[in-house]
Amino acid sequence: MKIFVISLTSATARRERVQKVMDELHIHFEFFNAINGFNGLPERLANHPDDLHRTIFRSRPLTPGEKGCYTSHYLLWEKCLELNEPILILEDDFLPTQYFSDVLVTLDSVHEKYEYIKVEPQISAATPLETINNAQIVFWHNNSCWTTGYSISPKGAKRLLEHSKRWLCSVDNYIGESYRTGLLCAGIIPYAIYSPRDMGSDIQNRVPLKKVPLPFKLTRELYRFYRFMRMLIWNIKNQR
Repeated sequence: MKIFVISLTSATARRERVQKVMDELHIHFEFFNAINGFNGLPERLANHPDDLHRTIFRSRPLTPGEKGCYTSHYLLWEKCLELNEPILILEDDFLPTQYFSDVLVTLDSVHEKYEYIKVEPQISAATPLETINNAQIVFWHNNSCWTTGYSISPKGAKRLLEHSKRWLCSVDNYIGESYRTGLLCAGIIPYAIYSPRDMGSDIQNRVPLKKVPLPFKLTRELYRFYRFMRMLIWNIKNQR
């Protein structure tokens, strides 16, 4: 399975660490040059972020960093379709667990049944689905945090692309809100990676948060309840 590590070309320390740990495992991978949203998006994607919707229903538009992150993942979903095979997508703040190589071997078998597999820890309730090659496959009830590591099949990538005509939220929220796409958010245990969160963010924290007007606070809370109910219904339908 091809592995792509999303990383800014300027992220020298991150790249050096990734190269070191992957060399130690004798794992081949490719760096995918991340899009820095502060420098603008590719012209064909520049109008995809829906800042008005995001402001009304989530209090603020996507930051340039969030837009760049979404774009990077979007381009790799396109890459998955181009290759017509599952790929593993990692962000450059990951570290491999002792199970990385075993999980990598197992993912091909897992993708015979599942379109998306999260390979990092997730903090939420989960329903066990089945065991494949001694690995536990689970259904995450809430997968709206982090996109540090996941594998995606062409069918799964197509789902994500088809529903990404408008970017209404950050990419991790989008993937996690499965009712939008019909993408079952499955995960694998033991985990292949984890993120020590020890390197901060290169681009996400440059924009200061502004005070949210009261009307947008109200629409935000109503929309939050709407999303909660949609996810609740989705989880009930998909628990086995």
